[in-house]
Amino acid sequence: MNGLKPVVALDIDGTLSDYHGWFTRFAELWTGREMPSPHENTDGVPLYKWLGMSKANYRQCKLAYRQGGMKRSMPCYAGASELTRAVRKAGCEVWICTTRPYLRLDNIDPDTRHWLRRNRIQYDGVIFGDHKYRDLVKLVGAKQVVLVVDDLPEMYEQAQTLGLPVALRDQPYNRVYHAHTRVSNCNEIHALFKKLLEERP
Repeated sequence: MNGLKPVVALDIDGTLSDYHGWFTRFAELWTGREMPSPHENTDGVPLYKWLGMSKANYRQCKLAYRQGGMKRSMPCYAGASELTRAVRKAGCEVWICTTRPYLRLDNIDPDTRHWLRRNRIQYDGVIFGDHKYRDLVKLVGAKQVVLVVDDLPEMYEQAQTLGLPVALRDQPYNRVYHAHTRVSNCNEIHALFKKLLEERP
């Protein structure tokens, strides 16, 4: 982790894993009622509204989800492990960048690292917090970053503002957002990474 190698930054929830599908399933169990399909286009409606929950109820559900260790068993998208191996084999570092609130819940960091280990995700560093890409730039420098991939428009914009090459992981909840570059799966992320790496001066 010397910051001298090129870096690929990958989000977890919604980028490497099916967070929305897994959380929706949990919300059904927690509330005892059927929820909308996580595969439907939400037209940008906030998740709590899409699930028909008040913001307060949604926050209670999300807290129960986090405290219950559900992030340990969340499904991993196909090709995620292979993607991280390929990035490192190409001589680059993989940095996992997540907005998970590790300072508020003691289990967030160990749950995250358990999920990464369980799914054979190779990585060189983990950054937590709402300013994850700003923190990444402080640690490795903007010029070292080959690619950032995230599913949230606000995180896409954060990376873009910092001048980082960024792609939005296509999801039903972000389709109303205009992004210059979108990727639909780990194979597309890998192809984009290879292209950008070859184009580096």
